[in-house]
Amino acid sequence: MRTKTMKLSAILCAAAVGLGGLGIPAATHAAAVQPAAYTSLNTAKASDSHDKLTLTGVAQFDGNYIKINLSREGTLYSGNLAGITLNDKGEPYLAEGTVVGIDAKITKPEGIQLKSPRWISDGDANKAVIVLQTGWLDEKQRANLASSELSVNLKLNGVQDPYTLKFSLKQGGLVRNIQAPAPKADKQFKIQTNVVAVGEASVRIGLTVTGVPEQAYAIGYDIYDNLGNKVEFIARESTKTSKDTTTEDLLFEKVRPDAQYLTIRPYEAVFEKGNSGAYKLDAKGEVVKNYNKQLEIKIPLK
Repeated sequence: MRTKTMKLSAILCAAAVGLGGLGIPAATHAAAVQPAAYTSLNTAKASDSHDKLTLTGVAQFDGNYIKINLSREGTLYSGNLAGITLNDKGEPYLAEGTVVGIDAKITKPEGIQLKSPRWISDGDANKAVIVLQTGWLDEKQRANLASSELSVNLKLNGVQDPYTLKFSLKQGGLVRNIQAPAPKADKQFKIQTNVVAVGEASVRIGLTVTGVPEQAYAIGYDIYDNLGNKVEFIARESTKTSKDTTTEDLLFEKVRPDAQYLTIRPYEAVFEKGNSGAYKLDAKGEVVKNYNKQLEIKIPLK
């Protein structure tokens, strides 16, 4: 059965696939997600079929986050599985068969509702990547994820009943915790590194930023290794914890095995006009960034 098409704005907010997907804080401070490169880990596969459509997911957990590679099979829908679709005139619309909502829960060994699921297209109309961050869980809950049952309900636009994928998760590889470096500060902010966790497929960095939260939300974070390679961004979760404190849970792709250290480079993106609106682009079409040298943080890996 079919339901009415949802408003385009709803899916854009829910999926958080705007400028935040570039690692740049969106104007709404929505959490961001970028598809990560595939890494060979323990994987679990699940699928569900109805309404002439099959959704299949392949899940992996590296100790830092859960990643699900999602694919859609069926001839009923031709629009993008994730995000917006462009019509013949180049105008965006929300196609039927597009993901509009995800509910994810660890059902065993204990019931844990996973908050803020994110999803984005990986470049194929019938594929998407789901990211479930787990950094906010306590130590016991994270330990239980190493061998657990995950249930994911997916709502597609135009399809009344959700699709349910159930996975048996097994953690792939070990997480190596790196000693946190000393805090950095300037006249506006103090950044304390709380967590540096290196997994098989990702690097998780937890920060506490002291300063005006509205201004702290505007800070972006790039990471480079000592060889000059940029470590690609996966996702970000920002939380205001007090009047002048914000926590950042940042996920980046795995680092090269020969990297000796990482450098966190905080920056503020430059707008075309004032402090809001469209970002200013350089000649290559990339967002112009003002890096803050005083707040740079060096993290030894060896």
